[in-house]
Amino acid sequence: MAAEIKIQYNETERALSTLRQTLDAWNSHYPRQIGGDNQLQVIDKMNELNEQCQQMLESYKQLLLENQAAAKQSVETMEETDHSLSSMITLSR
Repeated sequence: MAAEIKIQYNETERALSTLRQTLDAWNSHYPRQIGGDNQLQVIDKMNELNEQCQQMLESYKQLLLENQAAAKQSVETMEETDHSLSSMITLSR
């Protein structure tokens, strides 16, 4: 079974670039404090939950940025390997 893997590098790079731009523009700030001087327990609990949500959003954004960078590096490595193999095949003919 002969199967060829074809990577459309330009399309992949464009998609990864769009992802990076979207992540850079993403405002992940969540309201940390509500209620001002209000001393209701529910306000304290909401502020605590808002802080946790903010931390979660920041962690998620960082994970997406790391995944985008890893995917970009993988595509670049595949492209370099593809060019190297192509050159080797051309030289061996």
